[in-house]
Amino acid sequence: MQTVKKYSWSVCLFLILLFGTYYFVLKDYSIQTFFDSVSHCHFFFLFLAFLALFGYCFFAAVYFKRILKYFGKKINWYQAFGYHFTEVYFSAITPSSIGGQPVQMVEMNKDHIPYRISTVLILLNTLIYKIALLTVAVIGFVFCSHLLFSQNALFVWLFLLGFITTVFLILFFLALVYSKKLVRKTADLLFRLGRKLKLKKIDDWQAKFEEAFQGYQECAKLTKQNPRILLEAYLILLCQRVCLLSICYFIYLSFGLREFNIIQILAFQSCITLASDFMPFPGGLVVSEGLLLQINQFIYGSSLATSAMILFRSVSFYFIVIFSGIFYLFFHFMKRKKANDFEIEGKEEV
Repeated sequence: MQTVKKYSWSVCLFLILLFGTYYFVLKDYSIQTFFDSVSHCHFFFLFLAFLALFGYCFFAAVYFKRILKYFGKKINWYQAFGYHFTEVYFSAITPSSIGGQPVQMVEMNKDHIPYRISTVLILLNTLIYKIALLTVAVIGFVFCSHLLFSQNALFVWLFLLGFITTVFLILFFLALVYSKKLVRKTADLLFRLGRKLKLKKIDDWQAKFEEAFQGYQECAKLTKQNPRILLEAYLILLCQRVCLLSICYFIYLSFGLREFNIIQILAFQSCITLASDFMPFPGGLVVSEGLLLQINQFIYGSSLATSAMILFRSVSFYFIVIFSGIFYLFFHFMKRKKANDFEIEGKEEV
């Protein structure tokens, strides 16, 4: 009950953002037009869109199972999907998408996966997932630069700024994972700042950091000694990224349209993602919706643009967020129930 109350404000923020965004986009749009448009869709391609969404979740679970195996931690599929859905749900309901990974690490720790391992695991996930996005964007740029730069200046500038920011972020994460000096200097800077602010538990936090730092370096060293980990992670997360981006292509096909091919659609989607990741809104949602509507008008035409945007966002974002929230409730509270049952059994034995 306390957990529900703790995150209730985040859920409210998410709902306000959801309805506010849709109101802004749809205030001059008849919802009946949407139903009329969707009724003429080819449902086989809508099925493929949901199949691609499942592929996105499946490859995320594969990543956790495979990479944790290198660290000597064996998990089942239920745990692997649980970690992914935890991250999806809390990233959606927290400002700037910052809540997903910390909660993900807490859930891993409850399954006896130390923070030193989950930290490296998530850093690698963030790093390689960004590299996978850049891979798709670069391929799209090579083959479709004329289409991308034919859009308005706002889209082009946000895409370029997002691209540059992502490159610097990747370099930062590379240094963070593989540079012992950078981690140490960053930590020392934060601890000095904490003492100036007279934080009460700063000494305890530093002691915990020192305890975890050696283990963290051992995990990072493992990835250096075994580059296969990085290659395998890259291939898995590239498949995951392509699955997510291809949802838009199947929605495009469902409307009976064939003018653009999958490379062109993926190019637009990767550029929208880079542009929206650059903005400091919750998940870049507002920017993403605006850019998506603009690109949809170019791809679908003005008559189908809004309907396509609603359908795409409903499948690729809101459906998975709601499903993740439901899954997390079972994942979290069943785990808590097992822990309580184990504690009760232990007391009875005593």
